[in-house]
Amino acid sequence: MRRNLIFIVVLISLTAACKPKSEFEISDAMIKNVPDTVIAVEPMIAIMTDIHLAEAWVQENKTDSISPDIRLKQHYAEIYQLHDITDEAYKKSYKYYSANPVLMNYIYTKVVEQLNVMESQNLKVKKKI
Repeated sequence: MRRNLIFIVVLISLTAACKPKSEFEISDAMIKNVPDTVIAVEPMIAIMTDIHLAEAWVQENKTDSISPDIRLKQHYAEIYQLHDITDEAYKKSYKYYSANPVLMNYIYTKVVEQLNVMESQNLKVKKKI
C-alpha cells in the first residue's frame, strides 16, 4: 500500500513537472520582440489608459452641448498629441495587438491595474476632503 502511494506521488510530480508552458503566458521576449512599426507595449498601455479615461469622461458627460462623437475625436487628438503618435500608428498597433491575444490580454490587464490605482487614489483624495 505504501509503495503504491509513493508511486502515485512520484507519478503526479513527474506529470506536473513535464506539463508544457501555457500558450497564454507572456514572456519578456514577446514584449521585446514587438516590431518597430508598432507602438511598444509600455507606451501602448499608457495610451490605452488615457483612451479609456477619455471614453469614460465622454460617457459621463453626455449632457455636454457638443456631441459625444465630436468630443471623443477631440480627446483622441489630444491623446495622440500627448503621446506623440498619429491616429494611423495607434490603429495599426491596436490591430497588431488584437491579432496577438496574449499581448493584448497583458496590455488590458495593465490598463485595468492602472485604472484601479487611479480610482483608489481618487477615493483617498475624496475621503480627505
